[in-house]
Amino acid sequence: PVKTVAVTSAMPGEGKTVTAANLAVTLAQSGKTVLVVDADLRRPRQHRIFKVKNTFGLTTYLTDSVEIRDVVKSTEIPNLFLINAGPVPPNPAELLGSDRMSRFIRMMAEESDYVIFDLPPMLEISDALVLGAKVDGLMLVVHGDKTSREALRKAREKLDLLKIRTLGVVINNVTLPHHGAY
Repeated sequence: PVKTVAVTSAMPGEGKTVTAANLAVTLAQSGKTVLVVDADLRRPRQHRIFKVKNTFGLTTYLTDSVEIRDVVKSTEIPNLFLINAGPVPPNPAELLGSDRMSRFIRMMAEESDYVIFDLPPMLEISDALVLGAKVDGLMLVVHGDKTSREALRKAREKLDLLKIRTLGVVINNVTLPHHGAY
């Protein structure tokens, strides 16, 4: 069963953060308990979507002895909780690859029906691949008419090389012709 899902893209600006947030909201609205975790520790954005301060969060938990309950925040949506990224650390990939992060993933999977991780783009930095190997599966977000075939090929090669389970691809920002067909 899939409980922990990483959301990433090949390149920046493809809509992964909004896709992760929308997926989390949809699952929560279906009655599931959902935790969205902003694991883009270099350019965090989930705190803006859910309108919380980014003063402490995942990085605070991973680097300090802060209790998990101190970083989980309620949102306006019932059943949906957020752990924002927190302060930008000097060593994001090292934190995401740590044993403490592995324990965090297991603990959050026990507490929630779904845990959605918003990750940075996978071709620019290794963070998404480091965390992608620790979760049940990964969703790749593709920006229609922008993401190149070459970028997708490279992303697929990296996922295959590391044997990261790909749950699917979300293609967004696609303009479909209006020919009356569906």
